[in-house]
Amino acid sequence: MNYIKKSKLIFCFMATIFLALPVMGAEPEELNQADVRQELMQKEGKVVQFLQEASKKLNQNLQKAFAEGKVNPKDMEAVKELLGKHTKGVFTEAAKLRKTLKEPEERLKLDLEMISLAAQSGMVDEVVNMINQWKGDVREIMIVTSAQRLKMMKVKFNPEFDALLKELENSKNPEVVKAGERMLNEFFRDPVGKKFPDFPEGKKTTDGKELSLDRFKDKILLVDFWATWCPPCRAEIPNLVKTYNKYHDKGFEIIGISFDQDREKFDKYIEENNMPWPQYFDGKGWKNEVGPTYGVQSIPTMYLLDKDQKVISNNLRGENLEKELEKIFE
Repeated sequence: MNYIKKSKLIFCFMATIFLALPVMGAEPEELNQADVRQELMQKEGKVVQFLQEASKKLNQNLQKAFAEGKVNPKDMEAVKELLGKHTKGVFTEAAKLRKTLKEPEERLKLDLEMISLAAQSGMVDEVVNMINQWKGDVREIMIVTSAQRLKMMKVKFNPEFDALLKELENSKNPEVVKAGERMLNEFFRDPVGKKFPDFPEGKKTTDGKELSLDRFKDKILLVDFWATWCPPCRAEIPNLVKTYNKYHDKGFEIIGISFDQDREKFDKYIEENNMPWPQYFDGKGWKNEVGPTYGVQSIPTMYLLDKDQKVISNNLRGENLEKELEKIFE
C-alpha cells in the first residue's frame, strides 16, 4: 500500500468502509473545522463499532477472493469492482445508522469514512452526493481528500466532481485553493503524453549540481519520489538498481526526490544499496519543496520521461519499468 501523506487536517480517513446513501432533499449541514469538537470525533461509540465490524467483514470478503485466485490484488480495476460488489449491505446499514446519530461530529465521522471507500471504489457520483450533504470548510476538506484518493486510484473525475473542485477557488485557505487548481490541471489528471513540468528553480541535488530537466536532456529519465522510511519504496530499490545498471549506458537515467528528514540515514542507505544516480534531499519530509510541484500525495510515485521529457508512463511498479525500457532500448 502506498504511504499517504499525513494530513495536517483534523480528519483521518479509514480505508475500508463504504458509502452511506445521502438523505435526498435534506438541507446541507454546516460545520467548520474550528467548531468541531475533537472529543466527539475521537470518542469510541456506535460509529466506531459499526466501522470496525463493517471493515472486518469487507476485508474477509476481499482476502477470500484473493486467496481463491478470483481477483489479483494488483489489478486495481478488479479490486474496485470487487469492493462495489461486497458493500451494498454495508452502505444500506450505514444509511440507517446515520439517521440515529444525534451529534454532527458523529455524522461527520461516518460520512468521512464512507467517502473514503466510495473514492477507493471509483464511485464518483456517490462521493459527490455525500459531499453535498455538508457545507462549511469541512466540505472543502472532503473535496480535497476525495480528489486525492480518486487520483491515487486512477479514477476519472466527472463534471459534477469538477464543479466541486472549482468551488475551491473561493476558499479562504490558500492551500485549499492550490489543491483545487492542481486537481483541475490536465497534467495531474492524466500525465501520459504531456510535458513534465520543470523542477522548481534554485534546487540542487546532493552532488551540488542543479536540479533541472536540462541536465537530463536526450535521456530516458525516471523521476522517483521516494523515502528510505517507506517500505514500498524500499521494495522497489533492487529492481531500480538492476534496471539502472542494465540500461544506464544506453541512455537511461534516474533522479530521486527524497522525502527523508535524516541526512545521515539517507546517505547510509544510498551507499549500502549502491544507488549511484543523483538525488534531491532537503530534509523536510512531507514538506519537501519539490513534491508539491507535481501534486505528490503518496510514495513511491514514479514518472518515466522520453527524450523530449514527455511522460511515457506513471505506472512503473514492479516489473513494469523494465518492460517499458525493453520496448525503448531493445
